[in-house]
Amino acid sequence: MIGRGRNLSEARDEIVLPVRAGQPTRLDVFLRESLAWKSRTRIQNLIRSGYVSLNLNTVAHEQALKPSTVVRAGDQVTVRLSRGTGIPDYSLWRIDILYEDPFILGINKPPGTLVHPVGRHVYDTLMNYLHYRYRDAMEQCPDFHLRLCHRIDKDTTGVLLVGKDDYVHRSVQRQLEERTMSKEYYALVTGHVSGDLREIDRPISEGRDLNTALNGENLKHSRTLIRVIRRFRDHTLVSASPVTGRQNQIRVHLASVGHPLVGDERYDGPPAPEGFPRRFNLHARRLRFYHPRLKSWVALQAPLPQELETLLAELP
Repeated sequence: MIGRGRNLSEARDEIVLPVRAGQPTRLDVFLRESLAWKSRTRIQNLIRSGYVSLNLNTVAHEQALKPSTVVRAGDQVTVRLSRGTGIPDYSLWRIDILYEDPFILGINKPPGTLVHPVGRHVYDTLMNYLHYRYRDAMEQCPDFHLRLCHRIDKDTTGVLLVGKDDYVHRSVQRQLEERTMSKEYYALVTGHVSGDLREIDRPISEGRDLNTALNGENLKHSRTLIRVIRRFRDHTLVSASPVTGRQNQIRVHLASVGHPLVGDERYDGPPAPEGFPRRFNLHARRLRFYHPRLKSWVALQAPLPQELETLLAELP
């Protein structure tokens, strides 16, 4: 989370995170919970490299804290960031809100937008905009906390949940981990997918290319259900429902059976057709979760982005 209660229109090079009662005592575990967009490995590297300090004490590289450093209620952890490309004018941003109540927010994420800060992108992300949009509410209510319930890639569009309440955020994340939340994606792939229904059950790992993802170390059980929506001459629009939740699972699984996503050159997909953005076409179409405050199920659906609708209309 970026700067709880702060106005992100102010230029900043660091995040200050207060440690509250009941939070993890190891520094790396505390930061993993607070900076949900970074892996534990990256967080440990930040700590060892001297980018993290405790109680505003400057930490030189050779005196860096350890990931196992104990933090206690009342401490303040400071994380230094690299500057991004500048702070955008958030007042010009427009986000399609699919659902909102006092506890959670459902967004139709647009293409090409990062959901959280990463690398040099410190300010130009969806979470930055949301902190700008809700800055008054965060300042007025100490229990108002914006936190991502899950993540989707920069080029992926569609339903994204953001918690406003810690209890709801934890509940939704638990549903994601326990696979009680249902998600459905639409993907435009190459070739004709055989049969109208099929299952891809193949272990995968994190990898920068298809071979590494399928044959690398630390392979994990992965399962995706595929349903054909529409066939074209050289392409198929499919529905993909991940049963497990591995990184890039849908993209890797479809490529593994010879049907990579159009525009997904990382996993052996062909370039997007001329005249269309150079990105893969994956859309989080539907999501259903149990709302722990309302004691009822909530189902959200995001319309296809206009670029994909146009592409589908032009395909032979």
